[in-house]
Amino acid sequence: MWSAVFCILLCGKMSVAQLIYPEVTADLQRLPEEARVKLAGIDSLVALYLKDTRQPWNRDDGGYDLDVQVSIFFTDYSPNPQEDKFKANLIVTNKRDARFEDKRWEFGMRTPYTPTQGSFDPFVSVIEFYVWLLIANEEDKYEKLGGDRYYEKARSVQLSSTSSIYYTGWDKRSDLLRELTSEGNKNYREFVFFYFTGLYFNDESLFEDAKAYLHYALLRLDALPIEKRNEVLDHEHAALAEALKNCNYARGIDVLRQMDPIHKDAYDQIFGSPTTP
Repeated sequence: MWSAVFCILLCGKMSVAQLIYPEVTADLQRLPEEARVKLAGIDSLVALYLKDTRQPWNRDDGGYDLDVQVSIFFTDYSPNPQEDKFKANLIVTNKRDARFEDKRWEFGMRTPYTPTQGSFDPFVSVIEFYVWLLIANEEDKYEKLGGDRYYEKARSVQLSSTSSIYYTGWDKRSDLLRELTSEGNKNYREFVFFYFTGLYFNDESLFEDAKAYLHYALLRLDALPIEKRNEVLDHEHAALAEALKNCNYARGIDVLRQMDPIHKDAYDQIFGSPTTP
């Protein structure tokens, strides 16, 4: 995946189209039989909608594929002659480093359900909002702040919700988007770019380039709030350490040890125990 992406960035050549590969599950166990019958096959329908190549997130200006896992947990059902009312919890992830959970999802639905094209749909538009967040998160890895234009896509979905009677939860979604695009989160987003670019060059055995990018990744990492830094290192300490070792960046290794004593044993195993002067 990394090779294809950076061929686009570094060589300026178009590779394969970007496609998302959705995995959708729907838990109907808390609903009465009547509702379960009405919603039969809703997971397959959403998956087909998301992977439709006519959708704007399946496009020709990217060179990577993105796994998207959507888990829907229906929690409440109110039958209505005009439009049945539902509540659900939602989890959307890329199966790696991004996960969004939404417990304030309320929507109306006529069955058999067909997603609304070109306008706000209180069911599928919430899923679309989080898909754009996942794409923005991914784009930040390949271009510094490259996710901005995709966060704007999510913002467009959020703004379209203001005309809907199903407004519950959109205040929290708006707050989430504001947090992700805030000046306070800029340092983390830049860390993501330098870090994943450094890993790419490490994988390509271009160790001088890896060292340069990992240097800036460490600077951004050190400037993160301690809680965020620890969260990152809980997941990435081993990969970062291996890359620093491969590019023989002694100063970077010392900095990593100093900022992350929690994983001392892992670093001793990767780098060897530090020698006492």
